Amino acid sequence: MGNVIDTLDLNDFNAGGRSRKDFVNSLAASFSNTGFFFLENHGIPEDVIANADALFRQFFTKLSSEERLQYENKESMHQVGYTPMKIETGEFSSVPDEKHFFQAGARNDIPFVKELPLFTPACMELFYAFRKVAKQLYNATALSLGLQESWFDKKEGNSIMRAIHYPANENPIADDDEATPGGNYAGMCASKHTDINMITLLLAREPGLELWHKNNWAPITITNPDVLIVNGGDMLEHITGGRYKSGLHRVVCQKNVERYSVPYFSHMNECESIVPLQSLGDSDLQKFHFATVGEFLRYRLAQIGL
Repeated sequence: MGNVIDTLDLNDFNAGGRSRKDFVNSLAASFSNTGFFFLENHGIPEDVIANADALFRQFFTKLSSEERLQYENKESMHQVGYTPMKIETGEFSSVPDEKHFFQAGARNDIPFVKELPLFTPACMELFYAFRKVAKQLYNATALSLGLQESWFDKKEGNSIMRAIHYPANENPIADDDEATPGGNYAGMCASKHTDINMITLLLAREPGLELWHKNNWAPITITNPDVLIVNGGDMLEHITGGRYKSGLHRVVCQKNVERYSVPYFSHMNECESIVPLQSLGDSDLQKFHFATVGEFLRYRLAQIGL
């Protein structure tokens, strides 16, 4: 998988002792250097992944656009249910991305997709499997910041899982640096951006994801199905006063090749403080000036058109 980002083994964290300390140190180094790492032995059963993946593909390819639109929820600011093509716009972009997606989370308004009766249950099974992994990574993150292991336990909430489909495109754009400042050409699957949340877990077995690293775009490709991609988001960067990075990344699609990915965006509750932790030392409070998760989230969702 190359050496741009490190590979961590979740079994090491769960083993305790020296292995756990090494895992925590490696996590801290990864969040500090690139904001990304690969995670082996994450523990999500392969059949749970395969079942959800098959149903996601059916939702995007078997249902008509009219059928999918039944599950759009504009009232939630597209935070649950179906979001059509060309709605979300990257942080540095003026043109919407070439993708559509379905979102689910621990809330009571997840649409039941009547055309695919097993779809919503499969979404929720995978969502809670992701959530279990995220809890372990929060524990490791707390330890890496000199906090009690349980520091995040009652703060996590409002997390969402997104099943994304990038339809095949005859003329995909391979370089968003060709675009005018602040924009990108139609055809970029997902323009360069950072994630809003605390920690992202990503299932992506098809090429396309690239990380901005040392002034170059570095491909981040999964070849082992038992591996997740993990990255820190803007909220983690904010609460650490910039000590942990929210890595800049994009998705470049291949010509005439459709692509699927499933990110889990782990959030803290909207009422939680996002002020940089005083225990880490002085931080730039003009740059990291938001007080709560909710305040920051509403600002960023407005930025990207959601």
